[in-house]
Amino acid sequence: MAKTEKRHKTIMKKAIVYIFIILIITGLIFLGKKLFFAASVNGQLISRLSVIKELEKQGGKTTLDTIILKTLINQEGKKRNISVSENEVNMEISKVEKNIASQGATLDDLLQQQGMTKKDLTDEIKLQLLVTKMATSNISVTDKEIDDYLASQKDQSTLELTKDQAKEAIKQQKLQEKIQTFVADLKSKAKINYFIKY
Repeated sequence: MAKTEKRHKTIMKKAIVYIFIILIITGLIFLGKKLFFAASVNGQLISRLSVIKELEKQGGKTTLDTIILKTLINQEGKKRNISVSENEVNMEISKVEKNIASQGATLDDLLQQQGMTKKDLTDEIKLQLLVTKMATSNISVTDKEIDDYLASQKDQSTLELTKDQAKEAIKQQKLQEKIQTFVADLKSKAKINYFIKY
C-alpha cells in the first residue's frame, strides 16, 4: 500500500511538472510571437528582424547619429556636473501646451500625430535644456544688431516687429549658432567607433 501511494505521488509530481512545462512553452510561444514576429499576412509571418533591417536601410545612419549625439550631450553634462531639474522640464512643457492650445489643439493630439509619447517629449526637452545650458553663456544683442535686423525684415515681411521681438529673434539665432558649434566640437573631440556602416 505504501509503495502504491509513493508511486502515485511520484506520478502526480511528474504530471504537475509536465503540465507546468507545457504552460511555460505555451506562454513562450504566445509571448514569443510578439517578440519575434511583427505581423502575419494570409498566414505568412513577417519577422521583426525583417522590419528592423528595412528601417535600418531607410534611416539607420540618421537614427544612429541622433543616438550618438544624445549620448555625447548626456556624457558632457555629467562631466560638467550640469543637470536639468524636473521643474525646468515641466515649465517648458507648460509653454509648449499653451502654445499648442492657442492654436486650438492639445499636446496629446500633437504627440499622437508625431508618433511620440509624453516621455519622448520630456526626454527631448531635457536634452535641449541640457545642451542649451552647456552651449550658451551670455548672449548679448546690441542696438545696432536690432536696428539692422528690423531694417532687413521691413523688406521681407508685412508684419511690423517690435524691438523686443527682434532682440528675441537675434538671441535665438545666436543660440542656435552656439549650439551647433558646441555639438560640432563635442563630435570632433569624441572617440566614436562605428561597428555598422549605413
